[in-house]
Amino acid sequence: MRVRMGRAAAALIVGGAIALAAAAGCHDLELAQLRCSVGRGCPSGYVCGSDDFCRRQVGDNGRVAGPPGSKKQGEACAGGDECETKNCVDGVCCDSACTDACRTCNHPDNRGACVAIARGEAPAHAGCDQQPAASCGANGLCDGMGGCQLYDDTTVCGEASCDGASNSFSPEARCDGHGACAAAASGGISCAPFACKANGKACADSCGAAAECVGANACVNGSCGLIGNGLPCHDAGQCQSGFCVDGVCCNAPCGEQCMACDTSAALGTCSPVVAGNPHGARAACAGAGTSCAGQCTAASATSCTYPAAETVCRSASCANGMSNAMQTAAATCDGHGACGAAVTTGCGVYLCGSGGLCATSCVGDFDCAAGFVCEGGACQAKGTTAAPCSSSGQCAAGLVCKDGVCCDGACTDACRSCNLPGQAGHCVVVASADDPDSCPADTHTCDAGGACKLKDGQSCGGGDCAAGACTTFYPDADGDTFGDAGKAKGFCGSAPAGWVPNGGDCCDTAGAGKDVHPGQAAWFTVAGPCGGFDYDCDGNATPQYPAGGACMDAISCTPGFTEAIACGASGNLQGCDSAMPPVCAAPAPTQQPCH
Repeated sequence: MRVRMGRAAAALIVGGAIALAAAAGCHDLELAQLRCSVGRGCPSGYVCGSDDFCRRQVGDNGRVAGPPGSKKQGEACAGGDECETKNCVDGVCCDSACTDACRTCNHPDNRGACVAIARGEAPAHAGCDQQPAASCGANGLCDGMGGCQLYDDTTVCGEASCDGASNSFSPEARCDGHGACAAAASGGISCAPFACKANGKACADSCGAAAECVGANACVNGSCGLIGNGLPCHDAGQCQSGFCVDGVCCNAPCGEQCMACDTSAALGTCSPVVAGNPHGARAACAGAGTSCAGQCTAASATSCTYPAAETVCRSASCANGMSNAMQTAAATCDGHGACGAAVTTGCGVYLCGSGGLCATSCVGDFDCAAGFVCEGGACQAKGTTAAPCSSSGQCAAGLVCKDGVCCDGACTDACRSCNLPGQAGHCVVVASADDPDSCPADTHTCDAGGACKLKDGQSCGGGDCAAGACTTFYPDADGDTFGDAGKAKGFCGSAPAGWVPNGGDCCDTAGAGKDVHPGQAAWFTVAGPCGGFDYDCDGNATPQYPAGGACMDAISCTPGFTEAIACGASGNLQGCDSAMPPVCAAPAPTQQPCH
């Protein structure tokens, strides 16, 4: 027997489009009036039931899928219409449209939040295509602030040259980190004591004869002498200063992490690196590839500068698991290139809410952890045996929603119920009563043994009646209490109107057929409504009078025709008069009666 529960969702189908409205606090998984075969079928998050109605999808873990548009920030998605935020970016529901090339919504530490991609990492979207190095434009990576990174001063954008006339060397031009190609600020550097190389691109750094040296310098052991700061070198022994740093002769040892001797602004002079990574073989800044990574800035010449401790490197996030949800708190950079340790807590009876936080209330079962349902805006434990329900998802593990209550079994057999008074929650036999849920009450009922059998008056074919035997009856169209034997039919109990227990009527015709039936003793001179004179249905048309009457003597008289006369035909009937003793009367014209 079924207890009808309230529905939580209603569907309107207008011009083939499906409009859904979820009622707060309800948890029925059924979409009223929404059939799978209508319009475009069931929407995302719903499956087609065996009765052709759309129902909320319930996973093996017991969690109920939310209605369309209910996915929370950070949940996987295929389109914006699935998300509360209406933004599906990088495969997850995002807090914004997040279309910039160097911003992503699917960073492992910030899933669902649009954040800048770390400096030096590849972009997530189109718009930062790599340009030629000589352009000093975008290098195809991100700058850590949501923009495209430009080639910095470690990138050569122009060739070096050496003017033989002035014996002056002009170093290669480098990008300035702002999109421009800048020549070395120091201008030309004298190659003395060497001369320019013959190719005109660099100073010579070795000699074979005095003619290859300038001025009074002589070629000794392959060298014209020590060279000045800013000129390329291989080792400190080549330099007047005694320091070969970053590939050039330098005015100082210049070993600090964010100092260098090869900057375009001061080639050959130990100067601060005001942007970018440490030069040469110096230790790299910690945290490379993360939002907490350090870099060289004008703030410090001795070491890398790191984002302030209040810089958020991990936004608050929440992830729905197989049966429950976990929330990870927001974290900040530690000032040394690392993001604070993740602190994760469970959401208890709730799943994820908006903004990367655990939900604290519910509008449907889809906001609750497995094993819980939404009641009155709060997640409650699923029902135990006999608890009211409208779907199995509202019942505890091992129970099934049947007949409006949580039942200890599927209880799918006919004449079985889970909500009989005093036995709710247990599948028991329904005896001597109707069970419309599994035994159609318009034609059937449950017998004393709990079997679904036919009700009285229903057509039967054997021992399938709930009470009494299956009895043969005949249709009686003419109301003469005899039915057409050729149309016999079994019925449970008493016969319905128009059916009689006696058959054998050879002319069951409404109206005039009433005179034709077995046992008819009357005589008729007119053929019956079905033709012929077999009014008593014995298979013969029996005439009342024989051919030839007789007057045997003064007191013996047998009426009869003077010759054989067919039924209904006229002939001379010699009858007996009314005198006593009877005597034969004179023959008189008469029709032959039959039955």
